[in-house]
Amino acid sequence: MMRRIGLYPTLLGLVALTALGLPTAAQQADEATGAPKAVVPQPVHDAQTVPKGQNVVHDFRIVNEGTAPLEITDVRPTCGCTVAEFDKVIAPGASGKIHVVLDTSTFDGGIAKTVMVFTNDPANPRFNLTIKAEVQPFIFVNPGYARFIQPQLSEPGVVEQLVWTSSFDQLEVASVTSPYPFLTVEHRPATAEERRAEGTGPQYVLRFVLDYEKAPIGTLAEYVTVDTNHPRQSVVKIPISGFVRPMVVVTPAEADFGDIEVAGEPVTARLILKNYAREDLQVQPGSVDVPGMAVDVDPVDGEEGRSFNVLVELGPGVAKGPFQGTIRLRTDHPKKPFIDIPVKGRVI
Repeated sequence: MMRRIGLYPTLLGLVALTALGLPTAAQQADEATGAPKAVVPQPVHDAQTVPKGQNVVHDFRIVNEGTAPLEITDVRPTCGCTVAEFDKVIAPGASGKIHVVLDTSTFDGGIAKTVMVFTNDPANPRFNLTIKAEVQPFIFVNPGYARFIQPQLSEPGVVEQLVWTSSFDQLEVASVTSPYPFLTVEHRPATAEERRAEGTGPQYVLRFVLDYEKAPIGTLAEYVTVDTNHPRQSVVKIPISGFVRPMVVVTPAEADFGDIEVAGEPVTARLILKNYAREDLQVQPGSVDVPGMAVDVDPVDGEEGRSFNVLVELGPGVAKGPFQGTIRLRTDHPKKPFIDIPVKGRVI
């Protein structure tokens, strides 16, 4: 009996605290060492059928069912999605949002794009949000992309695209915007021979011209934007890809002798010059502004006009101490008559 009676005050106390809405000692201890809890009521949003080029915009609701502030530490969208904004801290019992925008301009058919969300929830530190859609194009482009892979100073690169639709008989191309100053794009009505039989209304030819004399060396990865009057698809994006290569490449890029001793026999360094132009190239020694240094150029056997050995020689007459200068080679290319190679080192 004594043991049973001893339980009654404890039970009565718990009932009284609960009735008054006050936290129990266990709850107080939990809150003192509480943790956030991230809950996503709807982690997948299905936008269903979307016209190509239209953005899908959705706010994902995030609920904090924990007893400590929920921190969203990072949000990483996959290709095609951009996160415009999100609530970084969500109080216990409150909700926040992650605002996601999905650009459908470069997709066709069914897609599912994921956003990874990172939080301070120890039980759920990372979760995914997904936007699904069925992207329906109303304007078609053939071939639908433009790729340029020639070296600098080549003849202009030209790619033509045909634009048409089968769902609107009054199609007009209002404007075409190039992402690069060295890429021009013009449009004109397609001729009867160029038209696609399945198209209705006006059709257009876009002519892309890339100026390899003005284009810098590097990757091409942008979009040409076509604005139209189509009621279901006002914007068309055509991807530009490729790489503008250097016309010639010297390996290594400079003649670095480091610390050397020059006594008796000359010291020689060898570099390789590669020609990536369409036409063969003739290369001859030009000049070098380091006293006591000489340069010779020999075509690689079997690769005449394409590959060359550049031999740089330091003679015994080179003064001690650091040196730095430029080797200049001469070519027969009218647009690139000289090739400059830096040279440096120290005679000890």
